[in-house]
Amino acid sequence: MNTIQNIKKVALIFFIATGLLHFGSAIFIANDLYIKEASILNKIMDIPFIITGLIYGLASLRLTLTNPESKHKTLDIILISAIILILIGLIAINLFIPDL
Repeated sequence: MNTIQNIKKVALIFFIATGLLHFGSAIFIANDLYIKEASILNKIMDIPFIITGLIYGLASLRLTLTNPESKHKTLDIILISAIILILIGLIAINLFIPDL
């Protein structure tokens, strides 16, 4: 269970870092500052921001729903599958609908 707690802590750090970069670039775009660089950063940071949020949220859900003494391979497979499917969907949206 210690591994899941560590994943949650690291995901929170990355979520905060990517969120600050993503929202900071949006503020630069809104104020017409460094528009080219900010728009590139904004387009790049959306998927990592969402994925780190998902990993943090699903790790929290895993810690809340399960008993630390027993193994839960089925729940782990379901949660990892959800992250992978959402990642594939986000990549598909960014490729096929780039100006959304």
